[in-house]
Amino acid sequence: MKDFMLIFRNSVKEQENFMSQSPEEMDKEMQLWQQWMEKLAANGSGGEGNPLTPDGKVIRGTKHFVTDGPFVEGKDLVGGYMIIKAKDLEHATHLSLDCPHLAFEDSTVEVREIIVIG
Repeated sequence: MKDFMLIFRNSVKEQENFMSQSPEEMDKEMQLWQQWMEKLAANGSGGEGNPLTPDGKVIRGTKHFVTDGPFVEGKDLVGGYMIIKAKDLEHATHLSLDCPHLAFEDSTVEVREIIVIG
């Protein structure tokens, strides 16, 4: 099995909607995530991941130009990540199809294989 990173992206609008959920709405969404993660763990593909705060810094190039926020030049931002195990890219993609993050219209899950060096 290989390691894959799932990168959860959503629009700034979706991020704002997520952050303004009621505690009940947040609990309901977290239950969906828990169920999906338990399903991944049951078939040996489970991993760990976390949401990310919406603020941050971006450092660019050799002059180390620093800007606020991870979404300064884009309409979407990375909201979280997860590392899973899968046979190959197709398998990792298949495992991601029922990710709760995809319930939002402007949300995406980027699937990337992690290269092991050394």
